[in-house]
Amino acid sequence: MLLTKNIYTSTLGLTAIACLANSLFAVAAPAQSAVCASDLNIKRAQAVKSAFQHAWDGYSLHAFGHDELEPVTNGTTDSRNGWGASIFDALDTIIIMQLEEAYTSAIEHVKQVQWETTKDPSKTFETNIRYLGGLLSAYDLRPDPVLLDKAVELAEKVLVPAYATSNQIPSAYVDVKTGKPQASYNLILAEFGSMQLEFVRLSQLTGNNKYADLANEVILRMKNVSTEIPGLYPMSWNARTFSPTDYEETQLEMWRTSVQSMRTLLRSETEEGLVFLGEYTSGYKLLQSGELVCFIPGNLLLGGQYLKDPQISAFAKELMDSCYDVWVKTPTGLAPETWSWIEKGQNATTFPANIQQSMKDIGFVANQKSYDLRPETIESLFYFYRITGDPTYQDKAWTIFQAIEKYCRTASGYSRVGNVMNSDNPEPLNFEESDPNLISLNDYVFNTEAHPFKLSKPIDVQYSSF
Repeated sequence: MLLTKNIYTSTLGLTAIACLANSLFAVAAPAQSAVCASDLNIKRAQAVKSAFQHAWDGYSLHAFGHDELEPVTNGTTDSRNGWGASIFDALDTIIIMQLEEAYTSAIEHVKQVQWETTKDPSKTFETNIRYLGGLLSAYDLRPDPVLLDKAVELAEKVLVPAYATSNQIPSAYVDVKTGKPQASYNLILAEFGSMQLEFVRLSQLTGNNKYADLANEVILRMKNVSTEIPGLYPMSWNARTFSPTDYEETQLEMWRTSVQSMRTLLRSETEEGLVFLGEYTSGYKLLQSGELVCFIPGNLLLGGQYLKDPQISAFAKELMDSCYDVWVKTPTGLAPETWSWIEKGQNATTFPANIQQSMKDIGFVANQKSYDLRPETIESLFYFYRITGDPTYQDKAWTIFQAIEKYCRTASGYSRVGNVMNSDNPEPLNFEESDPNLISLNDYVFNTEAHPFKLSKPIDVQYSSF
């Protein structure tokens, strides 16, 4: 097995572990013995906390204040402006796990960060989900005024300037020293389409609607763009072609349209019954997907439960089952970065022998075979457990955690795995039983980086009888 050096404990490994830690191992549903389930979940929670503490200790010893630790070489990198991205990303998990010593050192670092000191332009998307998201989530969990003050300072100096373009579509990068956006001609959908959670929450906490107005206006402008598939927007955009429009359709209605298109045009099933989402380009459906897509089952289940739509929930479950199967069917129990498959009804004999054999052995074909410490499937399992109350989703998350521990753990953190299809030569809280109402899905929403934000008003989606 190949371990590639210089993949970061911080913004990848800690995030994956945090997804497991966020109350996943709560009291199991009554289908199991209450006492046995309680003991099992306490042990699992302690193991997850121990894994986080291991990664945090390695980072603190070798890289504190830097963005990332290189957990194989114990070197450091600053790919996120050198403000200490690992610290901001870990704040909410530190609070959830009640790691007071870690919180004290983290908050002292947060206080002294000077945004203008960076040598590099700020990437708007990453700064938003990691730094602003981390600060707001931590403030919702532990309302320390320093956190909100720093969030406002970051927004004003680094993020709001991204919107100072001719059409107020945020630039991909901001020159922090000058406070001006850098010219962006091509944007990725996520770079402007996922700012809303953080900016709306900042407006709710400060009472200043400026932030929410900036982010939500982009959604209205998106609706003015006609798409080949209703509700599904292209990945790449020209930043200069947006134009403002008044549109009455809500974001929720936009979401429903996209789900319908996913079900009718992107859904793909194999002969073995695995269900994946293909990709659509130039009029063709490509039979390929990846771990980054596996956040979708959780998103669909959350929306299906909120809308009381059993068809959406059923669609979510078949995608969830298949994402999990990708993990457990590899020799390491780790998911490859990307994979492809032969669709039901296709003549398998027309494909190369190695593809036919892979379909027979594991039901899909691993393309990019690395595991990059992705948390997306774990995130979806969290939603499925919290919404259904089914303890088998806890067991599945535990199975994934054990594989990460076995193959990704290093002396000072967690590293990526170069080839999940090769299992040879593996490298090697006082966290009490967690309350499922801790960070309830009725009260919180998670951002792209798994940071929980308090909802302005509760909803009713989480299972109620743990």
